[in-house]
Amino acid sequence: MMPSGPSTHFAEMMLFSAAVLEHLGIEYVIHYGSLLGAARLGGPLPWDEDHDVFLLDVDLDDVWRRTEAIFAAHGYRLVRDRRGFIWVREKYWPAGAGHVALDVLPPLVERVEDLPVWEGGAPHLVPSELRPLKRLPFYSTFIWAPAATETVLERLYGASAGAAVMAGFAAAPMKPEAAAFWARARTAEGLDWEAISQRFRSRSRWRHLLNVPWWWFNGGYILAVNALRRRARARLGE
Repeated sequence: MMPSGPSTHFAEMMLFSAAVLEHLGIEYVIHYGSLLGAARLGGPLPWDEDHDVFLLDVDLDDVWRRTEAIFAAHGYRLVRDRRGFIWVREKYWPAGAGHVALDVLPPLVERVEDLPVWEGGAPHLVPSELRPLKRLPFYSTFIWAPAATETVLERLYGASAGAAVMAGFAAAPMKPEAAAFWARARTAEGLDWEAISQRFRSRSRWRHLLNVPWWWFNGGYILAVNALRRRARARLGE
């Protein structure tokens, strides 16, 4: 559903955010749709538009202070959502360009039966399901996930997250050059922060506008819906 240009842009946004957190020693796990995509497809879901990231054992205001200048120096900006979490977005961000959601993992309850319902938006984890964190393949590199990934996915999505159902999908392709870079720069043995920093500092701040991931999908849909709304209002006004 997503061409390689937009999907590479979207994946690198997540990988750069992960690299920033790892460079600063901030632990995180992916969750929700991001966890499903990594666990089943080795990359984002091909219809997704944001990466879901929970930070561990930190204060969100402190994370903002520690990361804002770093993101800004590499073409990104932090935006506080009205619900409290932080969006990582391109400095010049058009709607549909994708983003990363950073939030602090809430206190975990001890018993599964005390977990909040899915509709409440809280992460479905108990302490024994979180650690030790594990690496899930993410294109040519990896992403950190909770230890009990399968248990969490079953609780969140049931059979719809099963391997049989998800076998009908594939992660959108990553460009070979980008895949080769991340295979070198971010491995289980370590992080080449200097190379990653240089890669993003050297980019044009407008380059991503050629790769707005959902302009052809969500953007077209939004334009069509807005056109129908205008027609309806015009008729009602007659």
